[in-house]
Amino acid sequence: MTTETPRPSMVHIREANAEKVTTNDLSTRTDGNPVHDSWPVFKSVNEKVRSGIWQSSAGAWVTEISGYTEFCYIIEGEAQVTDQDGNVNHITAGDAFVMPDGFTGRWEVAHFVRKYFVIADT
Repeated sequence: MTTETPRPSMVHIREANAEKVTTNDLSTRTDGNPVHDSWPVFKSVNEKVRSGIWQSSAGAWVTEISGYTEFCYIIEGEAQVTDQDGNVNHITAGDAFVMPDGFTGRWEVAHFVRKYFVIADT
């Protein structure tokens, strides 16, 4: 008797497909009290690729990308991300961008921002 390995199915990135994870104790916070919610919808078998939905309330924090690269697509809201060289990036709904391994930047959210994300270990 042979058993076939099930074929992977397409995964829809929707809140309903994951449990919400909330973080509000950010050690890298620089202003306000941002609350981060995420819905980690997909993880590859080898756990090197992950994707889902993430959102933040108002506040500011520093992010340091190390050991992975992240693709983001802003669904709603807006933010300002200032990189380590002082370049200011205004991001709003419809914007897509990549934060490569080694990127450091300060996120500033005036009200709210929500994004789809894909993270791939490097």
